[in-house]
Amino acid sequence: MRLLLYGGTFDPPHNGHLNNLAAAAARVAPDQVVVMPAGVPPHKRASATPADLRLEMCRCFYALAQGPNPVVPRLEVSRWEIDQAEAGRRNYTVLTLEMLTQAYPGAELYLAVGSDMLRTFDEWYRWQDILHLARLVVVSREIGDDMTLHAAARRLDPMGGRILFAPVQALPMASSQLRARLAAGEECAEALPEEVRQVIRRDGLYR
Repeated sequence: MRLLLYGGTFDPPHNGHLNNLAAAAARVAPDQVVVMPAGVPPHKRASATPADLRLEMCRCFYALAQGPNPVVPRLEVSRWEIDQAEAGRRNYTVLTLEMLTQAYPGAELYLAVGSDMLRTFDEWYRWQDILHLARLVVVSREIGDDMTLHAAARRLDPMGGRILFAPVQALPMASSQLRARLAAGEECAEALPEEVRQVIRRDGLYR
């Protein structure tokens, strides 16, 4: 069984996130995808958006497992890291992977990451253990960054085989930019799934 983990703050989740996850799934053909909204990300300032609302907005990912030609066969949006944060524990990717190793014995684990994350991956907590537990599936957020990405992969994984690349037509967008646009009163309909915009409108987020 192949299990693909896709984590992030998702504040808010946008079409770039869906695009990257679809590309990663196409690369490794997982049997199961787990989308994991972060509770308190160790490398970022804590989100001001309530965790339960970020979790609700992540329901947009279910579209990848629906319809006549689903991108993935099964998809789960998990609140495990949110529950860890609510219990007073910090979120580290390696701990999530260890949990998944126990929950899915014998599964091959894959971790989808953006290209910006690969460049700073050796700053992650227990990054060597992450590479032992899972293969990285790198999707690009920027067009034309392949050379620097492959150089970073060789530095992190000299023997090869633990870092894979997913070809993708990048959609350059970031949640921070979208929050600024939403605060200015824009709808961002071209960047945000309707399920996400419904939550934003209902709860007056980012205004």
